[in-house]
Amino acid sequence: MRKKFIEFLSKKKTRLFLIMCLMVHAFNAVLFYSLGLYPFFVLNVFSSIFYFLVLFCFKENNCFYVIFTYFEIITFSLISELFAGGNLYYIFFVVGMISVIFYLLPLKNRIKHILQFAGIIYAVAIYMIRVKSVCLFPKYLEVIQKYQNNIGFINLCITLFTLFYISNLYFFEMNAAKEQLTYYSNHDLLTGLFNRRFFEHIMQRNKNENLNKYTMAIFDIDDFKKVNDTYGHQAGDKVLVSISTIIENISCKEFVTVRWGGEEFVLYMPQTDEQKAFEFLESLRKKIEGTVVEFENQKISVTVTVGMCTGSSLTEYESVIKQADDRLYYGKRNGKNRIVK
Repeated sequence: MRKKFIEFLSKKKTRLFLIMCLMVHAFNAVLFYSLGLYPFFVLNVFSSIFYFLVLFCFKENNCFYVIFTYFEIITFSLISELFAGGNLYYIFFVVGMISVIFYLLPLKNRIKHILQFAGIIYAVAIYMIRVKSVCLFPKYLEVIQKYQNNIGFINLCITLFTLFYISNLYFFEMNAAKEQLTYYSNHDLLTGLFNRRFFEHIMQRNKNENLNKYTMAIFDIDDFKKVNDTYGHQAGDKVLVSISTIIENISCKEFVTVRWGGEEFVLYMPQTDEQKAFEFLESLRKKIEGTVVEFENQKISVTVTVGMCTGSSLTEYESVIKQADDRLYYGKRNGKNRIVK
């Protein structure tokens, strides 16, 4: 549940950020009106209208809205400090946005470095406004100075919350990307089965595991080239997915199914002797033989030939696979749609 919620926040991060900005300005408009700081009230009303219009026109994955929003925030902060003589700590917003913009824009977007540099210039300008005591509305200074620490604390909390929210989403996305990369490196992208490289890595690592019996089976889809030539490669892909799904669905959870390459699959059956493996593979062969794959109003039937071999030690698994492969090709040359043991 928590993961799904964070995924939602990640997918909608820009829209949620815009909504948060709208809420902040709406809150500020009410706050400054109650304090009698009417120039600030008007400024926040205009900003609220700006975010309302942006959200109304918003489209996902459009960097324009992010860039436009960034300049609104840093420009709003600069104008607010000009109004207040640099006393309201809006520099927090600018400093926070220098970090946030790096996350909200895509990694390959080079303009974000320009935007960050612009943010630094704005931050320096706000600092100089405070140093030089520049104030466009000096008649409000008494009220501003009375509440400056309270408003400054609110601005600090908003900035810290934003940075906390963004940084946690960033780490979540990085971890998700790492998990996805690991998955893609270990699995066949079409069928979702383990790939040959990962399977051989696991078998090499577990060579010293003590097993009484295990069986290796190699499947090959009969006349698969004919399927591709007759119905097209997309139909061939659907056949591959269908076969892999059938193998996965009726296999024991201890069995490991591997996309070996092309139209070949390997099924590793630990703690399974020759007789039990043969009975299972025969039922699997019949299941595949009776399956019809539908593709664009075409009905495609396929069969498989299987070579199998039983071993007693994982140290010899490569030899076991080789024997299963030899038996597979014997079956392909002698009638197909059969199991050779």
